[in-house]
Amino acid sequence: MAKALTDDFQSSLEQLVAGEIGRGGVRETVLCLARAGQTACAASGTWQDSPVDADTPFLLASTSKLFVTAMILRLASDRALSLDDPVVRFFPDGALDGLHRWRGRDRTDAITLYHLLTHSSGLPDYFEGKRRHGPRLADALFAGQDRSYGLDDVIAWTRDEMTPAFPPGAGRRALYSDTNFYLLTEIVARVAGLDPDAALERFVTGPLGLTATGLFRPGTAALPLRLGDKVVDIPHALAAMPGDGGAVSTAREMMSFLQAFLGGRLFAPRFLDRLADWRRVFFPLQAGLGVLRFRHPAFLPPFRRGLDFIGHSGICGAFAFACPARDLFLTGTVNQLQNRSRPYRLMIRAALAAG
Repeated sequence: MAKALTDDFQSSLEQLVAGEIGRGGVRETVLCLARAGQTACAASGTWQDSPVDADTPFLLASTSKLFVTAMILRLASDRALSLDDPVVRFFPDGALDGLHRWRGRDRTDAITLYHLLTHSSGLPDYFEGKRRHGPRLADALFAGQDRSYGLDDVIAWTRDEMTPAFPPGAGRRALYSDTNFYLLTEIVARVAGLDPDAALERFVTGPLGLTATGLFRPGTAALPLRLGDKVVDIPHALAAMPGDGGAVSTAREMMSFLQAFLGGRLFAPRFLDRLADWRRVFFPLQAGLGVLRFRHPAFLPPFRRGLDFIGHSGICGAFAFACPARDLFLTGTVNQLQNRSRPYRLMIRAALAAG
């Protein structure tokens, strides 16, 4: 049986979180841990003249993908779709023509929902991938060039400005790509007959009673997006990427969601075993079925083995992971685009302190 969190763990957690402030431009940090029915939370920083806490809303970035995974698996549980369905089934004839062209042949018809979920489609990443003309979208946005975009834009960028990395489902290959989850978000909406906001409420936030979790819209209250010492104000872009990176939540509500997700309460439990179809995407992350695994490298301090974390993180420092070896759930944010290793280091230190 897993140990409960000790009474003196709260002070250790507060010290860990306070230690993040001032490093690399970090001004707000929130961390919640749960184990054996107990939850401990700590936060540092201020926002809107009030202390940041476990109920402060923040941007999830790619941690939003967990919501899309939950909705797709719920629809698969209800047999409204199959993970083996070709992606083109859900779009008008010809709408995706040429999206994946490999060695002169259009391979778009071969892409399945499973390929999208496992990042094995070979489709390039419309958000951070290189383009033939112009800067990466992420670089332009983080430079302050806010813009809105839609499905037609994502299809055009992927088809005309970028190159696939490999054929769909090629061996154990994977390329982390926001394009995959942009398409999955569209498919959820089309199958459910709901817009993404309503679909999220129907399948996730409604059943779990989450009131502070939703998709970003201009005017949504959340911690500002920070890049070093500057604030990146891109409300139109954040509203344009709902499922692949545009959700907002709190550490407390993400804890409720993560436990429900990995507890098989949002979709048929038979899909839980399928999550662990691991493929390397970039060190030290591996992609599974709609989730990521972070494996703490044994050669890095604190030189521990067996600390695997399963869940998802976001480019802005948000995270929602479980550490099965310690029966821990961890959610929160360091709210910083710089130094993407920072949330993982925080999770490792918190998991060891909880031990």
